[in-house]
Amino acid sequence: MKFNPDSSFFRAMGTFASFVLVNLVFILTCIPLVTIGAGLAAMQRTMMLYIDNEATALTRTYWRNFKASLVLGTQTWLTVLALAAVFIFNISFWRSSPLWFATPIMIVMIIATVVLLMIVEVLFPLVGTFKNSYRQTMKNAALMVLPSFGKVLLLIAIDAGALALFGLTRIGRAMFVIFGFAFWLYIKAFVEKKLFTKYSDKV
Repeated sequence: MKFNPDSSFFRAMGTFASFVLVNLVFILTCIPLVTIGAGLAAMQRTMMLYIDNEATALTRTYWRNFKASLVLGTQTWLTVLALAAVFIFNISFWRSSPLWFATPIMIVMIIATVVLLMIVEVLFPLVGTFKNSYRQTMKNAALMVLPSFGKVLLLIAIDAGALALFGLTRIGRAMFVIFGFAFWLYIKAFVEKKLFTKYSDKV
């Protein structure tokens, strides 16, 4: 048998190894928790670049994007956490309240939570892809939701599938630890590229 390092098998193994390594680096950079936003932004941008060029060095590119997204990614992540905490607290508080106006307020908070979730779907890819101020990035994310409503729903569906796989099966959790976070964001990157191409030809 002739050894051929350029065979499809060895190329596939090389790709798998690259995903495993960048997945590990992603997990390590997200351990401080406050850096999760920067990690998401960096990985989603890295995977968009990888789709364009499979020769992209995933780990090196991720690390470069992580450093570039660290400040804005952390700011936006902390904002999302704060808003989510406020909305979830209010839903829990008003659900058990006997006051007549409790239900309308709870409904408003539920709607606000759903809107926040939809904004988040485009927020971190925006952080990783475009260089804007904090205020402009938040504004752009909010404005992009309705024109891209179908794609945003598709991104939410991908997240729901990933969450179910992670939460309901041991093998799913093992996959995420090994390579799953990278692969999950790789799948989302196809949708995000189509979404952003509408606004820029440099995606």
